[in-house]
Amino acid sequence: MLIPDLSIARRFLGARPAPGPIVQCAITGAHIYGFPSEDSDLDIKGLHMAPAHQILGLGQAKEAHDALEIFEGVECDLTTHEARPALVSLLQGNGNMLERFTSPFQLVDGFEELAAMARASVSKASFRHYRGYLKGMRHEHGLKHRAKTALYCYRVALTGVHLLNTGEIEPNLTVLAPEYGIQVQELVDFKRENGEKCPLPKGLDNHHMAAFDGLDAMLADALEGSSLPATPPNRDAVEDWLQAERRRGLL
Repeated sequence: MLIPDLSIARRFLGARPAPGPIVQCAITGAHIYGFPSEDSDLDIKGLHMAPAHQILGLGQAKEAHDALEIFEGVECDLTTHEARPALVSLLQGNGNMLERFTSPFQLVDGFEELAAMARASVSKASFRHYRGYLKGMRHEHGLKHRAKTALYCYRVALTGVHLLNTGEIEPNLTVLAPEYGIQVQELVDFKRENGEKCPLPKGLDNHHMAAFDGLDAMLADALEGSSLPATPPNRDAVEDWLQAERRRGLL
């Protein structure tokens, strides 16, 4: 597995600072999904706190900060979200937030409390995110027919299934696929050997497209059998954390 260059990611984060203090930032994307290739970009996702004067004054806090460019020879794709909308999304079951807060490739210190809150927020609400994501990726794969898009279909579906079955956040497809009896190694190898944009051979593509309906059924079955709460049980704790961070910013 290719390990992302965290030092480049940190330098890019410093060169393109968010509009407020960063309280969490991590590498996501193919590097945590288990199928990076040599030409994979660095997906850098995080959370920033808006300055106190923006929260208290007449101005409006910037809710998202984006930067995408080639930096030191590596494509870096940075997005940070302001704490309030990011945490609202987390409590709505947004899998992207769950995965960024629990990524193994963290770029700043002090993220542990956010990771604990993310794990404690796991609920059936994430079904909607992963099912919608799968639908979108199936559409994209139908246009591009690449190993990357096929792998994303499997990845989002199995991450959702595993979360609903176990309550665990596991984005790595190479960990999940064997557990659920799905063969994806040929796709992983093809992507690593041929890069992000190479289309799949027709026979291989047809084989995997035929399996995508089964992924949707797996998600529906996982929801039906899930013992997770219907909604996150720690909303009050998340709000307490946010208010405490706002007060700390004022001081």
